[in-house]
Amino acid sequence: MSISKLSIKHVSLAVAATLSLLANGCNSEPRDLAEIKEDGVLRVAMNYNPLGYYRQGDDTITGLQHDMVQALAKELGVEVSVVVNADLDGSIEDLENGEYDLLARLIPVTKELKEKVQFTNPICLDRQVLVQRKKNALNQDKPYIKSQLELPGHCISMPKNSPYISRLRNLAQEIGDTIQIEEIANYQSEQLIILVAKGDLDYTVCNYNLAKKIGEQYDQLDYKTAISFSQMQAWAVNKKSKALLEEVNKWIDKNTDKYFNNK
Repeated sequence: MSISKLSIKHVSLAVAATLSLLANGCNSEPRDLAEIKEDGVLRVAMNYNPLGYYRQGDDTITGLQHDMVQALAKELGVEVSVVVNADLDGSIEDLENGEYDLLARLIPVTKELKEKVQFTNPICLDRQVLVQRKKNALNQDKPYIKSQLELPGHCISMPKNSPYISRLRNLAQEIGDTIQIEEIANYQSEQLIILVAKGDLDYTVCNYNLAKKIGEQYDQLDYKTAISFSQMQAWAVNKKSKALLEEVNKWIDKNTDKYFNNK
């Protein structure tokens, strides 16, 4: 279905992809822990969803990693300034340029990205899953996909430039068939998952933890079909921020099990 036909009332949070809360201009050079403490502000980029940065109906700011960053900043003795950026590639480029001190979102740890950033210790293990409506969901007029081998012939809607598109393309090569991918600009995974729940889209792919979180609100969603093996997910800092990385890793090692079930 064309994005122009999607009902915007189903995705009232779509504007969050461009939300910016950064109050002050950023330096052009990467900073390390001493400079951050001297400034008193940790500059953080996050993405907008219940696992990242999230604005509830009463304008309360929440989100699992938002809460983690606030706790980290308290331990470091600094305030937090947040930019919400849906574009992972753009966020990594800005991190390299020193616009952010910390990229706090679940990023798959890959060899390619290690060439650009320093990853923190893992935040959690996660895997990519296919999100679709359950067999018994109302208006279920598309086939229920039980395995990766059934993906060819179906359109998978994805946020434009999603890091998981490459996994779908690699999977298509492994299967020896074509997986149709529809890239949708200005929408994040959360919005596409909601559109699947509402019946405006049929399939999307995202992290299991995010699908599970949103599935708590939409019982008609199914996310049982795995698209990848479990993979380490981490935050990232600039390669020059050695002392910051050390402190963040200390905090992660002590605290992440409070937020993610890594057992």
